[in-house]
Amino acid sequence: MFSALPVVSLFSGAGGLDLGLEQAMDGRMDLRASVEIDADARKTLAANALAPSNATFGDITELNADKLMSAAQLAPEETFILAGGPPCQAFSTAGLRQGINGSGAVVHNYFEMLEHLRPRFFVFENVRGLLSAALAHRPLNERASAKEVPLDPDQALGSVMAKLILPTFKRLGYEVVFGILNSADYGSAQVRHRVVILGSRDKEFGSTVFRKQTSRSMMSLDLVPPTHHKTARYGSMHAWRTLRDAIAQDKFSFPELKDSYTYSEKRAAVFANVPEGKNWKFLKASADFGIPYLEEWMGKAALASGGGKEGYYRRLAWNKPAPTLTAQPQQLASSLCHPSETRPLSIPEYAAIQDFPDEFVFIGSKSSKYRQIGNAVPVTLGRAIGGALLGIAAETDKLS
Repeated sequence: MFSALPVVSLFSGAGGLDLGLEQAMDGRMDLRASVEIDADARKTLAANALAPSNATFGDITELNADKLMSAAQLAPEETFILAGGPPCQAFSTAGLRQGINGSGAVVHNYFEMLEHLRPRFFVFENVRGLLSAALAHRPLNERASAKEVPLDPDQALGSVMAKLILPTFKRLGYEVVFGILNSADYGSAQVRHRVVILGSRDKEFGSTVFRKQTSRSMMSLDLVPPTHHKTARYGSMHAWRTLRDAIAQDKFSFPELKDSYTYSEKRAAVFANVPEGKNWKFLKASADFGIPYLEEWMGKAALASGGGKEGYYRRLAWNKPAPTLTAQPQQLASSLCHPSETRPLSIPEYAAIQDFPDEFVFIGSKSSKYRQIGNAVPVTLGRAIGGALLGIAAETDKLS
């Protein structure tokens, strides 16, 4: 039914979302432009044919929509999908959460491209902290005294979505749905939650063909139904894929040093005492180790701080999906130790967990490769989103 489908990618990273869209479109995706500031990631995109030679750009803040559209040879309303997620550090609950200022300001560049390109659909993805992010930063210790000094409306949690993102998309004429999608629900061997905002220029989401009979607002989950579940007891859904499914030992042997970080001798000695699927809490509860042992290896401040600290000295489990991959798996507070070997997950294992095919090539230093893969959208999640939008377009065109 469809011929070539023009796609423009912003904040492309290593191409996880783009590759997923390409797989969903089964050879019909026509990637017209790609924008990515990281030089290594741009080389990765080029090495895997995910970067148009005449329309690949770096810093989006130095790019205007007219220049991009000219290079991509696109007129308004010719683009099928505009896809991307602005850098998430400004919105991440693990970061400084400095509101829409700083790195978060590039969301306005996304709006500019959307306004000029007028694509049929858009995909905007980000960390789930986006839902509670504030337009203006107010330090946590000052929020505790909000009764004495009331919050400015722009400092209210959730104001980025409520006062900027959703109103802007709607002002630009798009029907919008959003929600939190978990990559494990779409066949990834990783529990990774992302806020996914989908937009339709032609109001195709509101068709009675797709809207469920429900009193609540439609969510992106309605348009991108899960294919997997934590258990296999839900209809025809498959059980979540596990780490063993993604990095079976017969496929991934002990990696070469160029493909993996290693632990120091002292840190490895601690990990050697942590069983599969356990973390520092196992050592804390053990009569052989306990608090003094952990104070030496975690530090008194880290041990006394709040939160679950699930990532400290964490060894992964074969029979569960991986937790969210980070940009660096060797960090003490977010350890991603192999289930049965005392080392961090390797670069090839990282790529497999993020659903990149074996032949996919990553360019850059060891640190850069880990960062590119860890920051990517899981390919299977991108494929599910692309498949949903393609299905909606096909049904609408059939009805029209």
